[in-house]
Amino acid sequence: MKRDMELIRKLLFAIEENPRQLAVDGYDKEVVKYHALLLIEAGLLDGKVSDTLANTSVVPSHIFVNRLTWDGHEFLDNIRRDEIWNTIKSEFKDASVSTIFNIGKELAESYAKKKLRSILGEQQA
Repeated sequence: MKRDMELIRKLLFAIEENPRQLAVDGYDKEVVKYHALLLIEAGLLDGKVSDTLANTSVVPSHIFVNRLTWDGHEFLDNIRRDEIWNTIKSEFKDASVSTIFNIGKELAESYAKKKLRSILGEQQA
């Protein structure tokens, strides 16, 4: 199964809203579970994965999500702005989650610095 970064972003928003509901509109439940597994492995979600011996799928039988981790909150905050997310999607679409995490952080910091310069410039005028 191929990783879908758009789903990952939507899933993080959904879990931020309600950690106990593992669903994203428009996506198959098994695809969502697989992406939740990836987020747990990446350390962005705190959760448990369990499987049955009969399961031969790459998608675990059960995934229980407790919450976003600190890194999960940081990542989501960094990609929350659509302009930052759109830049990441267009310029870094094949990058790893850790690369996107770092790029999102740098873009968010750059945006904040630009905003701060704008505010300070207005106050000095």
